[in-house]
Amino acid sequence: MKQHRSLSLGLLGFFAVVLFAMSVFWSSSEKKTPYSKRVIAQSLSASVSKNEFPPSGEIELEEQNIKTQGQFTYTLDQDLQESLIKQFQSYKPDFGAFVAIDPKTGAIRALYSFNKNKKDIGSVALRASFPAASVFKIVTAAAALDKNKANPETVISFTGANHTLYRQNLKPPKNQRWVRKMRLREAFARSVNTVFGKLGIYTIPKEDLNQYAEKFQFNKNIPVDLPAESGTFGFSGEDPLSVAEVASGFNRNVLMSPLQGAMIAGAIANDGVMMEPFLVDSFTPDKVGLPYQAEPRPIGQVISAETARELRTMMQDTVRFGTSRKSFRGLARQSAKADVEMGGKTGSLTGTNPRGKYDWFVGYAKKGDRTLGLAVLTIHEEKWTVKSSYLASKAVEHYFASDLDAVRSVRKRKK
Repeated sequence: MKQHRSLSLGLLGFFAVVLFAMSVFWSSSEKKTPYSKRVIAQSLSASVSKNEFPPSGEIELEEQNIKTQGQFTYTLDQDLQESLIKQFQSYKPDFGAFVAIDPKTGAIRALYSFNKNKKDIGSVALRASFPAASVFKIVTAAAALDKNKANPETVISFTGANHTLYRQNLKPPKNQRWVRKMRLREAFARSVNTVFGKLGIYTIPKEDLNQYAEKFQFNKNIPVDLPAESGTFGFSGEDPLSVAEVASGFNRNVLMSPLQGAMIAGAIANDGVMMEPFLVDSFTPDKVGLPYQAEPRPIGQVISAETARELRTMMQDTVRFGTSRKSFRGLARQSAKADVEMGGKTGSLTGTNPRGKYDWFVGYAKKGDRTLGLAVLTIHEEKWTVKSSYLASKAVEHYFASDLDAVRSVRKRKK
């Protein structure tokens, strides 16, 4: 009797294990999907370059020789997207782009390219032919802070003007009469080239600068469900001047896309964690096939949380008294009262692909759980029509409108 009972219990245990294993297998199989980000990017390439986000489309699985028709849903914030479209169409730079992401998930909240004369250059938002200019100072500062080579209050001596970079100014001065001293955070906010050039020569080894450039996705394939180009990084030579040019952003060898700019800002806003960006939230086949549902995935901890906090304080200085103070003047006062934290970094340089004056703003804004990492690029062939920092300020103002309106209404009642 005991043997029969133990045998029955043993069989029950065996079948329980088998059923559990089968349930695990089927549940894991259901989660598998044949749709990679690369496959989705191929299906959306032509549409996205024209600022089109079709609700339905076809995904081709080349390896299985299968074409699947289905429905797309996107991560875009339509209100934010439409507000930026109006701004670009109002000011009409020759070329421009705006990208905004949710730093905590990587979801793309806005993606727009502007091309006034409809020249065939593809998506400006995803193209990486644009000099990073002084935006690269973010990477240089991150390397210095993360490696404990400097902090925001570190005082650096230098000679020369703020926005020039000459070989003689990078050498120890012979005459102390013209020596200036500036804290790193102020040099960042005012975008002082010589300070960052000296950091690259005397403080940060080339290997570290290269390492942090790669951490921020230069010379990397960006893991995104869009046909995005890779940003490039490299030194033009072995002499100290070439290192200084890279560290300060005063060169045309370091190139990036607006998408990458938004990712950089997002990582800083997200305490140093960079997330994989994605535009497609889901794809549902019309007939046969497994559905696709995007899931947030981290690229990695590119800088420490403490370094990210220090960078945010430096970026806040940029909008308070630095190179973008005029664009953010009114908004900075209102946002402070509304507890909306915001900061950024500007960059400008003449480029050739396409020809024109390139103007960058890469930054973030956050309040509570709502955070936005963004990048704006405008290119002007002849006449300037708008600053990228101004367009960024309008985006922040729109995204946090309810918080800012509450502050304005209180102020009106007091009057």
